[in-house]
Amino acid sequence: METKRLQIWVITDGRAGNEAQALGLAEALARRRVTDITVQQLAPKPWAARLPAQLWHLLGTREGGWPATGYATKLMPPWPDLIIGAGRRIAPLVAAMGKLHGVKTVQVLDPRMPHVAFGLVVVPEHDQIAAPNVIATIGAVGRISPEWIAAEASLWRSRLAHLPARRVACLIGGPGKSAFWRDEDVDRLVAQVVALSRSGIGLMITPSRRTDPVVIASLKADCDPATTFLWDGTGDNPHPGILGLAEAVLVTADSVNMISEAATAGLPVHVFRIAGQSPKIAAFHCELTRRGITRDFTEVIENWSYTPLVEADRVAAEIEKRLL
Repeated sequence: METKRLQIWVITDGRAGNEAQALGLAEALARRRVTDITVQQLAPKPWAARLPAQLWHLLGTREGGWPATGYATKLMPPWPDLIIGAGRRIAPLVAAMGKLHGVKTVQVLDPRMPHVAFGLVVVPEHDQIAAPNVIATIGAVGRISPEWIAAEASLWRSRLAHLPARRVACLIGGPGKSAFWRDEDVDRLVAQVVALSRSGIGLMITPSRRTDPVVIASLKADCDPATTFLWDGTGDNPHPGILGLAEAVLVTADSVNMISEAATAGLPVHVFRIAGQSPKIAAFHCELTRRGITRDFTEVIENWSYTPLVEADRVAAEIEKRLL
């Protein structure tokens, strides 16, 4: 007898970090059972985007009305078995879909509205949120998996064959709401990465959308081209592949997502510290250091081992047990 295919909608506002987490959970469920995944990107209308999620919830839910009327795109049946949403701007709609259509719902990240409006809520443990339907994760869930890393590494191996045998993945973020960079941090990062490139280690560098263009230009100009690969943001993203080709990772402290992904690979994670970080990110760093996953970067690439994080798969098992 044919197994019924699980229909999942991943609903986000299109922000890359939110979508990666929701899609990562959906893909982890797809590793457990036959699944069809549909990604829906919905942006609130400009006037609605200014409303806090709590107010969206207080305005109620009505078929053909609020909160669906607050979005530029309308969702249409047939409805899925499960909706995974991410980010507080999409949370009111996810909750409404559960209430109006009986769809199972999972909300990733703090929705800033009552958690009982969802089937399950998945948040990092450093958010310090506790409720019967809340699943706390170590860092962020994401799309990176050991299988994906291995597959992508095989695709990038020949393209990076010119680099020295000892290789380090260098993941560079940038300033954001939860992380403040001083000029001294920028100068120190460039100097230390350039020094690594001249030490005979092969560097595989991937910047992010938040990376200061000055940092990218300086690294391009000063790193040893014989030992350095610097992704320019075009073509295939090498990020999963270089995690499979590296012996260690150097990552800036501003990004919970990048550090969580590096920990999924089970590699020694060297954290480049910056001047300012929120208490939540500081708590995240303390926990990963306590677990032996990360160490502060001291300009030397070290080697250590730990049990890789597989949070997306762990949470997927919980979703299957508690909702499906």
